[in-house]
Amino acid sequence: MTKAKPIFRQVDAHKYSKLGVRRKKKVKYRFPNGRDNKIRLNYAGRLRKVKVGFKNQNDGRHLVQNKKIVRVENVNDLKKIGKGMIGILGKIGSKNKKTIAEKIIKDKIEIYRFDAAKFLKDLEIKMKENKDKKTKRLSGKVSRDKKAKEKAEKDKKDAEKKKADEEKKKEDKADSLEKKTEEKKEKKVDVNVESKSKMKEKKK
Repeated sequence: MTKAKPIFRQVDAHKYSKLGVRRKKKVKYRFPNGRDNKIRLNYAGRLRKVKVGFKNQNDGRHLVQNKKIVRVENVNDLKKIGKGMIGILGKIGSKNKKTIAEKIIKDKIEIYRFDAAKFLKDLEIKMKENKDKKTKRLSGKVSRDKKAKEKAEKDKKDAEKKKADEEKKKEDKADSLEKKTEEKKEKKVDVNVESKSKMKEKKK
């Protein structure tokens, strides 16, 4: 039977939420290292410092629910869990965790603080959401590509039309110049004929 021991907290743990005020998960311990730190100097009325004498009895150490711990990091580690043992999941990815969860449900293996059925359900929902996001993103990409293609085709057509209009203008300009030159030539010919006819009349 172990004696009741204090909860070890770090300096100023009663002041800040990030150090554990109304947040049990954030409660942790760091050794007080300040030169004038009253906890380090063991002043009365301060927080307790971790030191010799607070250790649990050896028969209860390294056990969870009075069972020996087996660290599980893959499916093969589940075979190591025997009678009077309990598994604890290591830090593993979702893919590996999924196969382990399926095996746990199938063989009814006991794992500490891990609900396999709930995990699989949550994972399925998450995968579905990710799939929906992916399809949405892909559909958006397809529509953007389609719009870009249509725009490119439109720009190409406009460029071709513009080029055709410019060529037509050049041709019209060239035709008008040719017409003007022909008219000038005809006028010159008419003037020469008139002058010749006048000269002939004078001679008579």
